[in-house]
Amino acid sequence: MMQSDIIRLIVIEESANDAEVILKGLRKARYPIRPKHVEDDEDLQEALAEHEWDLIISVPKVGDFTVSQVCEMVASSKQDIPVIVISDDFNCKAMSKLFSSGVKRIIPNDSSDSCLPSVVGFELNNLNERRKHQHLEQLYKESQKNNKMLLATSRDAIAYVHDGMHIYANPSYLKMFSYENMDDLEGLPIMDLVAITDQPKFKDFMREFMNDERLEERQIALEGLRSNKKKFKLAMEFSQAIYDNERCIQVIIREQSQDSKEMEKQLLQIARRDQLTGLFNRQFFLELLDNTLAKAIENHTRSRLFYISLDNFDKTKETLGISGCDPLIANIANVIKKLTGKSASLARFDESVFTLLIADKECKKCTGDEPAEAICKAVAGSITELNNQSVIVTCSIGVAQIIASVAKPQDVLTDAHAACKSIMERGGNGFETYRATVKNDQNEMKTSDIANIIESAIEEKRMSLRYQPIISLHGDDNDETQECYEVFLRVEDNDGNLFPTGKLFADAENANLSTKLDRWVLQEAVKAVAEQDRKTYLFIKLSDQAIKDDSILLFIRKLLKSFKLPGERLIFEISESIAITQIAASKAFITQLKTLNCQSALEHFGTGLNSETTLKHLPVEYIKIDGVFSKDLSTDTENQEAVKNLVKLAHDLGKLVIAETVEDANSLTVLWSSEVDFAQGHYLQEPLEQLEFDFSDEEE
Repeated sequence: MMQSDIIRLIVIEESANDAEVILKGLRKARYPIRPKHVEDDEDLQEALAEHEWDLIISVPKVGDFTVSQVCEMVASSKQDIPVIVISDDFNCKAMSKLFSSGVKRIIPNDSSDSCLPSVVGFELNNLNERRKHQHLEQLYKESQKNNKMLLATSRDAIAYVHDGMHIYANPSYLKMFSYENMDDLEGLPIMDLVAITDQPKFKDFMREFMNDERLEERQIALEGLRSNKKKFKLAMEFSQAIYDNERCIQVIIREQSQDSKEMEKQLLQIARRDQLTGLFNRQFFLELLDNTLAKAIENHTRSRLFYISLDNFDKTKETLGISGCDPLIANIANVIKKLTGKSASLARFDESVFTLLIADKECKKCTGDEPAEAICKAVAGSITELNNQSVIVTCSIGVAQIIASVAKPQDVLTDAHAACKSIMERGGNGFETYRATVKNDQNEMKTSDIANIIESAIEEKRMSLRYQPIISLHGDDNDETQECYEVFLRVEDNDGNLFPTGKLFADAENANLSTKLDRWVLQEAVKAVAEQDRKTYLFIKLSDQAIKDDSILLFIRKLLKSFKLPGERLIFEISESIAITQIAASKAFITQLKTLNCQSALEHFGTGLNSETTLKHLPVEYIKIDGVFSKDLSTDTENQEAVKNLVKLAHDLGKLVIAETVEDANSLTVLWSSEVDFAQGHYLQEPLEQLEFDFSDEEE
């Protein structure tokens, strides 16, 4: 909600004077409010029937009229109105009751002047987003309804196919192939509607269509086969589509003359093309970009956008005139077009700006630098002859990745334009890939920036693993030494400085990207341990999102199978703080790990309010005592007692105990006497680049 919009506000207070005190802070913050003071349930009932409201600010109770009753009345009115409570009572039980009744925010009474405007702004923005979402949902439903009506009445034969099977066909399609209703066609392979003689041709076409990254329609002429086995000539048009929220293929067969087909095709080309250069125009390119982003979200593919701007074009235009610039633009367009691959889409985006999409398949072969460098050299090396005048121009290119986490096409364009602008400011005739930078305030970072940081670190090999040994304090029961390490992620920035990985994981978590880091760590860790001749075990910490993501378990299964690694060699760590709040999900995740023969550990153990209950619910093999208990362990009797109690609890339940962040010899002695099974920390060994610690020396 814009701060310039009128805000309809209800204030529930003892008196109008008290309500005015609350409103003063909002007016001072320049909120355009239209308030109403309410003292009891009758007043509120009347107000809710009178208008639609944006916000309610209330004290916990006015006489016998409580906030819980307020929330009930709001819910009964079917209005979405956030309720903010100003209170002096921050007792947990009282707050829990308020939140349970439907209150959105509780703020202290003495900070209403400074805190309230910010909280109001936050809730109004949330309300606006919910209203937008509801509106878009309604538009989508209406659109779906209208589309289905149009499909049903269309003279064109239209069908939708998923995995080669029909999921919908309109009456014209059914009639064309002589089927009575959709029940006869549903689940039938589209291949069965093609004559046997043309099936090899159709298979080749479909194989190419599915592997082709271009988003334009594709056509094929062949012989169709009706349900009565009669053959007939037809031309099918295929394109990517979504039907009932499912990605599929749209098939259209138009019954029209050859002349009208050609006319329609020409009109479509005109609508999509820039008339001067013959390239795609801005509007169609934005559609292509939108489709590419949708594909990235669905299939986690990556493509690149190149924003190509001619340098100093305003001066060139002053010299050549508007008409003189047309041949120059046309020539440069032709130069760039010759360099683009089969899966690339090139457009004239603005007067002197070209945009280029290179699809995932081609991008895997390069970082984006190769095509950008080739375009820069080709443009600078091209000469445009105009009325006995030779014109040479250069260009600046900004490159941005199109990845699943980017919310909108505009974000990609903004990033590419920013990189292009940076090159221009440095004199032009060059290229740059957009690099997101970490800001001190993570709220300032866009999701696309966080994604770019992760992507660039992976691609440029600035991410690596470190391995810290976990030492047995009492020796192994068998003859074979058990070599255990904990895996740590190390990230460097563009200057080679260590990245704050804690912040990176926190930002990735907020942007729903942490499982991407999980997958990279898993891939590299499994590869490293599989290369060992010795029996090595790795403790791997997964993100909080991983326990709710079924695809992570599938990824682990595939890795174990691919590297032929026994599952027992991997021990996955789950934080106690997450396990406490998500017992069911954590237990299900650990149980699934057991089916892969993997083990699990509960880390940061002992910091929860009821660690014993948590441990009883989770079938982990290890617990890792939180590092806070290792601090000053040799002198802190409270920590010593806590460690002994945690060890006894774990051993009684058949769990092995690991103490982390051990920093001195005296602490190690206390851990040994407390019957802790394993220890790790910088005193024993800092994390290593390779799995090369000599465990036999430690035992000696």
